[in-house]
Amino acid sequence: MPVMTIIGCRIFEDEVVHLIEKGPELEEVIVVENENNVGVIRKLEDIGGPHRVLPLEKIPELSGRKNSSGLTLIVILLEFALDGVPEKLREKVYETIAEMQEYSDGILLLYGLCGNVLGNVERDCAVPECPVFILKDREGSMVDDCIGAVLGGREGFLSKLASNGAGTYFLTPVGAVYWKEMLIASRVTPEPENVEMTKMIFDISGYRKVAQIDTGLYYEQEFEAKVREFADLYGFEIINIKGSLELVEECYKKAKKEVLRRKKE
Repeated sequence: MPVMTIIGCRIFEDEVVHLIEKGPELEEVIVVENENNVGVIRKLEDIGGPHRVLPLEKIPELSGRKNSSGLTLIVILLEFALDGVPEKLREKVYETIAEMQEYSDGILLLYGLCGNVLGNVERDCAVPECPVFILKDREGSMVDDCIGAVLGGREGFLSKLASNGAGTYFLTPVGAVYWKEMLIASRVTPEPENVEMTKMIFDISGYRKVAQIDTGLYYEQEFEAKVREFADLYGFEIINIKGSLELVEECYKKAKKEVLRRKKE
């Protein structure tokens, strides 16, 4: 049975649920039991998405899995807090890849360059039995981060930035719901509740607007309310931006196709 693992930041939990919901070719979905997968599990339960939640040590290794042509997808997401410490992020991602290669025929990373620490991850971590894939745009360039991933890559992000002016803070649905955690993780401020201090930091950095990115996914019911909460606290103008799942979907399809192709050989 071919097995593909998704390793990603929690910011991509909506995209993971979407890939599972729209992937009828999946024979089995296993979500690794950890605190960072709580959101994915809740959303899969909400939509009735078949899945199993297992601690890592109870997931059968490749050698112990039954023969089948159907694809098994394993999901393991990592904490927001890693985003603000590039070297720790690199260490944790590399460590998780090495760990999951015992269970996988291929690994898709839902990450971008993230401070340029993951630029060589495909080369550094790939082994013959388990290639590693990371999010890339149509030209084959790695995306910079989670925002670029839902705006079509670097060019898409720069285009949106140019058309809306500098000083725009971008929020996806998951980013909006966990905006306080994200501000801490990205080291914008250690105390989001300290509105005066945080507003001063935003003012110094030139932020005046918050972009509400519509990805087309509606697993987070509080999206608009949380964006409004954020905007009201810091005096930001809300602008609406249309995002896209195309880049994530295409990277998933390519990784899956390669895993299935290699398994048949």
